[in-house]
Amino acid sequence: MKRINPTIILVRPQLPENIGMTARAMDNFGLSKLFLVNPREGWPNKKAENSAKHAKNIIKNVKIFANLEDATSKFNLVIATTNRQRFLTKKTFNNFNDLNKKFNDFKKIAFLFGPENSGLSNQDLRFANDIYTIKTAKLNKSLNLSHAVSLISFKIFSQNQSVSKFKKIYETKGEKVTKIELSNFIKFLINDLENKGFFNPPEKKDSMIDNIYSIYNKMTLTKKELNMLWGMHKKLKNQPKI
Repeated sequence: MKRINPTIILVRPQLPENIGMTARAMDNFGLSKLFLVNPREGWPNKKAENSAKHAKNIIKNVKIFANLEDATSKFNLVIATTNRQRFLTKKTFNNFNDLNKKFNDFKKIAFLFGPENSGLSNQDLRFANDIYTIKTAKLNKSLNLSHAVSLISFKIFSQNQSVSKFKKIYETKGEKVTKIELSNFIKFLINDLENKGFFNPPEKKDSMIDNIYSIYNKMTLTKKELNMLWGMHKKLKNQPKI
């Protein structure tokens, strides 16, 4: 087990007050890196800063992205938080201790949180390796955005407290690919599949692409393994027709 300092990524957040309270929750539990993807209101935002109270430094260092692909491009492990049932081939965790076991193999970790009104879309989940759901007692499983971030931040804080000291972990099984490296391969593969007429019937194309992303994200590939996949695919592509 190692201490982690993951990045919190808010996708299309609607209320600046929730962004500020998210920063406050993060600061309470020792997290500091906050990314925003296409926030509804302009940035920088005074309402967010005021809501952050003593966590204004997190707000001042927020990074803004136009899309989720760019926001996740440099991470090796991305965990999406959602309580909605999804019909995707992704592993879903509801016990944080089970999720903890994955952290040692990754250097750059991020948690995704969706917009307040709808949560993460299936298209957003294309950029996640796994899903984490927060257990609730009621049938109404929807949580306020900052409350959800607070619960995750507390889980991370509790784990970090159990580690006696920071210890830099180096990959023993090979360095994991970043999201942009994997995404480039998947886009190349999807383009070739489309040229071969794979996406049939057409109305199922989006769900088929969602599952392609899910399959490859579950693999947590190393750079060496991805290079092999590139080589295999190019070799098959260049084979003469029989």
